[in-house]
Amino acid sequence: MNDNEKNSDRLLLVSSDGHIGPPAERYREYVDPAFRPEFDRWFANYIPLWMTRGTKAKESSKQAIDAPAWGDEYQRAFEERSATIPWGIEGKWDSAKRLEALDVDGVTSDVMFPDDQSSNSPPFLGLARDFREPWDAWTHAHRREGARTYNRWLADFSSVAPERLLGVALIGSLADVDDAMETVRQAKDAGLNGGLMLPVNYYNIDEPFWNDRRYERLWALCAELEMPLHTHVGLGSPYYGEDSFEGLMLWAMESTFWVHRPLWFFIISGIFERHPNLRLVFTEQGVDWIPGAVMGMDFLLESKMTPFSADERREMYSMKPSEYFKRNCWVGATNTDALGWVTPEQREQIGDDRLMWGSDYPHMESAWPHTREKLRDLVKGIDEGDVRKLVAGNAVTCYNLDTAVLQPIADRIGPTVDEIVTI
Repeated sequence: MNDNEKNSDRLLLVSSDGHIGPPAERYREYVDPAFRPEFDRWFANYIPLWMTRGTKAKESSKQAIDAPAWGDEYQRAFEERSATIPWGIEGKWDSAKRLEALDVDGVTSDVMFPDDQSSNSPPFLGLARDFREPWDAWTHAHRREGARTYNRWLADFSSVAPERLLGVALIGSLADVDDAMETVRQAKDAGLNGGLMLPVNYYNIDEPFWNDRRYERLWALCAELEMPLHTHVGLGSPYYGEDSFEGLMLWAMESTFWVHRPLWFFIISGIFERHPNLRLVFTEQGVDWIPGAVMGMDFLLESKMTPFSADERREMYSMKPSEYFKRNCWVGATNTDALGWVTPEQREQIGDDRLMWGSDYPHMESAWPHTREKLRDLVKGIDEGDVRKLVAGNAVTCYNLDTAVLQPIADRIGPTVDEIVTI
């Protein structure tokens, strides 16, 4: 806890998980003119499963009228709730309304990820759960441009209050490492302070897995620029049947598993050994899986069944896998999986300095717009020092935030300690 926090009765809240993105048609002005004809083709076939109001995506195809929506009842409840609150879901693409929403909720800063729940998927990247395009529908150049298009929009959105609106930039494709590095540099130069989304796409044969040594320059650059890498629930999952109930359910069942995989790739392949300052964040994908995964890697490293000597192991790893986790990894635990599902023993195994609470604004399962009440329930029984780490301190460390800038904002809008901390 720093001196600014100690001297304040207001809690600094940093949400490690929020969502943003404009209605998809608005991306057109941010697309490189050379790609606009392709954008128009993409948009003409874009039929999102989330048909939120305020977008032209519904009318973008004649098929849209017959397209099944992802959870009609859920969507209606989402829109009805949003309509009753002045800033509604428009805080996904209107910076002023996003700041108003944060102020009312008492949240000082928000780490923001792309969204697909308001017909607002970035182009060419396959992030949307529309299940209508084959994995190879777009080239590496398209995926790169889709990421840069999103990043240009994100830079505009975040520039209003960069200390509060922490945008996570997209890389888009790893097929061309030099291109990926240039995208990272552009994001850093544009002032995007939330780091980067690690592409999680298991279909692209032009992108080897992360243990391939061709990526070493990219990891070194991310560490040098202090840009944390992220995975977020929902990315990379295979599609098991177009528009079928079983396909959707299989997708939902496995949506967290695929984004877990970078943990063992980055540890076992020695990426963290070679790049000790690289940071990797796992957001909105549960928490209770981590102790077992880390314990399993520790066991494998020590197992006498593996055909490697102790000297060979020491040559590749200077630490145990569990120690790499506690040095290089953080967990963006959202309102739904933050602490309510984690036992004190699991919290101790993961480390109270690794967990970061997130609101998940503005999704139905999020803390928004009742963060104070929901957060108080989540941290009930946890002492004040640990609460301060979970709701802000760990994020301050992970994202290198300046509390001298943020605490005065918290003193104006944040909840009091007594509102949240109950033993």
